[in-house]
Amino acid sequence: MKKMSAVILSLSLLATVFPSVHAADKALSVWLNGEEIQFSQSEPVLENGVTLVPMRPILEKLDVQLNWDEASRTVSGAKDGLSLSLQIGSTDAIANGQAVKLEVAPKLIQNVTYLPLRFVAETIGYQVAWNQSLRKVNLISKQARLQDDFYEAVNAKWLESTQLPADKVIAGGFSDLGDTVQKQLSKDMAKMAADGRDRTDDEIGNMIKFYKLAADRETLSKQGYEAIKPDIEKIKSINSLADFAKNQKDLYDRGLSLPFTFAILSDMKDANKEILYMNSPKPPLDKSFFTSENPQGPVLLGVYKNMLAELLTMVGETKEDADRIAGEAVDFEKEYAQFIMSAEDQTKVETFYNPKTMEELKGYSKNIDLEQFVVDATGKKPKTVSLMKLDYFENLDKFINEKNWEKIKSWTYATFVLKSASMLSDEFVEKSTQLGRALGGQDKMPPTEETVYHIVNAAFQDVAGDYYGRTYLGEEAKQDVKHMVENMIGIYKKKLLNNDWLSESTKQGAIKKLDNINIQIGYPDKLSDMYASFKVDENKSLYENHTVIQAILNKNDLAKMDQPMDRNEWTISANTANATYRPLANTVSLPAAALQAPFYDKNQSASWNYGGIGAIIGHELSHAFDTNGSKYDEVGNRVDWWTAEDYKKFEEKAKAFVDQYNKVEYMGQTINGQRTVPENIADIGGIKVALEAAKQLPDANLKDFYQSWATVFRQKVRPEIAQLLLIIDPNPPSKVRVNTVIANTDDFYSTFDVKEGDAMYMAPEDRVSIW
Repeated sequence: MKKMSAVILSLSLLATVFPSVHAADKALSVWLNGEEIQFSQSEPVLENGVTLVPMRPILEKLDVQLNWDEASRTVSGAKDGLSLSLQIGSTDAIANGQAVKLEVAPKLIQNVTYLPLRFVAETIGYQVAWNQSLRKVNLISKQARLQDDFYEAVNAKWLESTQLPADKVIAGGFSDLGDTVQKQLSKDMAKMAADGRDRTDDEIGNMIKFYKLAADRETLSKQGYEAIKPDIEKIKSINSLADFAKNQKDLYDRGLSLPFTFAILSDMKDANKEILYMNSPKPPLDKSFFTSENPQGPVLLGVYKNMLAELLTMVGETKEDADRIAGEAVDFEKEYAQFIMSAEDQTKVETFYNPKTMEELKGYSKNIDLEQFVVDATGKKPKTVSLMKLDYFENLDKFINEKNWEKIKSWTYATFVLKSASMLSDEFVEKSTQLGRALGGQDKMPPTEETVYHIVNAAFQDVAGDYYGRTYLGEEAKQDVKHMVENMIGIYKKKLLNNDWLSESTKQGAIKKLDNINIQIGYPDKLSDMYASFKVDENKSLYENHTVIQAILNKNDLAKMDQPMDRNEWTISANTANATYRPLANTVSLPAAALQAPFYDKNQSASWNYGGIGAIIGHELSHAFDTNGSKYDEVGNRVDWWTAEDYKKFEEKAKAFVDQYNKVEYMGQTINGQRTVPENIADIGGIKVALEAAKQLPDANLKDFYQSWATVFRQKVRPEIAQLLLIIDPNPPSKVRVNTVIANTDDFYSTFDVKEGDAMYMAPEDRVSIW
């Protein structure tokens, strides 16, 4: 952990990287809390895109006590317990007692000592922001002004007082809502168990039976790994790829790791029916960690391998065999990981659609009968299968072949034990979460009640969600949110009608899509009949019951293949603290768990609610018209309902979003504007439609509105997770979602008297908008 933390620290304290300038460009200026720093005759300079500033003016302005050692040519300084040390001509530096690497070394220029700005400012506790349009570097103290850092100013007290517990990696926003739901449902399940609710043979009664099995940690400890022994023996008995093919139906029914995954989604050319989609397995690490470009990759792959080896010794393998099997498993993942989806690939939904006939599917491998595999695994011979990542299948025989069998077998074995560990003892759970905790910088295991909740929720999430929604949301709140949604759809429709860059035919297509959007609020009207078949046998182990339930879920899912699509079916449980838009069904889902304070509360002001859940609703509606949703019609068909000219204009506007976010800095890096563009379009489009709704209120309070937006996205994140999210998250960091989004809305400037010279200021011509 210490080694990984040092790597991350060196990344987070990198020198400021700004776009290169030419001599004729507008001069660079540095501002501190809204006031320009005067550097006399020595001005800031850029070298290789790194901002360097004269030493004495910047350290004096930041109230840093300066020390200069002539012999070693070292500059050191301290302020309020924070310290730094740099050596002229060296990229090695010390920040608050830890070694870091600078991109550009301090240097003498015409007898003036220059230091890298971001390193100095961030080490001493200031935030650094780059205003591209004004060519300004803004240094902002922790006591930020609303006009300089809205996110920090609104959330200052919360950010200062909130400490991340050792068992958490994120606090704030949807994460806090999820924690609240988990604690409430854990408490309710414990009470129901004590009250004998498990004696009733209905959905909740069986959920509580399962809960009692999961909560009995003493019995699980005594059972060890007995429950999974038969499956381990089954894997060990298979000695070739041909033998594997003979047993693939049994293996799939048991839920063992196989080199393919399935999904049932609508046919993008006929959205009224659902078809089978086929994809690669999903490793526990993002694709980037398997490449040389990610410096954390070797460290985390080592943690992963050691975790697998330790789990294998716990199921009876010698240390030598465990190390070999774990090594082969990771090696196999390295081989196929180069062909799986990247984080950016996952944002491009239209690329998932590559339908193949069974005959065409067979042609992708000489080493495995893909048609037979699909038939064995699904119990049917589908008309078509869509290959979600074509080059995975095009390169299949490179890593799935008889010569590679031992690696495939080791991977199947090791990852099976890993996936099963959550259904075993506390020791297995602790070992199996080592990688996740290392990845997130989590020092401590979560409490047992949280572990138990997640075990139960994995099997009974819709049952738990139905109970939560009906118990804690209520019909009055559900109707209030429904009214907000209807109001915002009406406003969106007016915005489309008044749009000045779309042709009439495209406008009508957009309005038709909006009129047909399916809105799911709170919880389903009826729980699926499938859950009545969940029968928990208290005489069997937790693992055995879990396996039976997962088989029912899988069978139910596969039964939808080549059948009419039910757009009213919920694909997110009511106890999930999130909101979604599904372009293949043109459906927005707002689960009950998301309809809590501070996002929504019927006792909050309407303006506050519109700035919270209202903007989230607007965000999901805007996904219907982002770079993904724009490609699908009112029922989810992949069709071109735009004119060619209109779509070209849309792409130009979307590119402006990409270009703007590509320049936004966070933790010494810039945001990936391309990967995050669907979310950024939804954020800005969503807040603008919610803003219009708030302005129509008789008691409109735009200060409440904007402060609500900043509040719902407040977040404390461990540095390791923050770095990971910058690589894989389709959303930009929360602070960016607040400050960059509101800076693109004109009303923000008049509401908070934001003027040119303020760090939050964005020139009107630089603000982006589509809807």
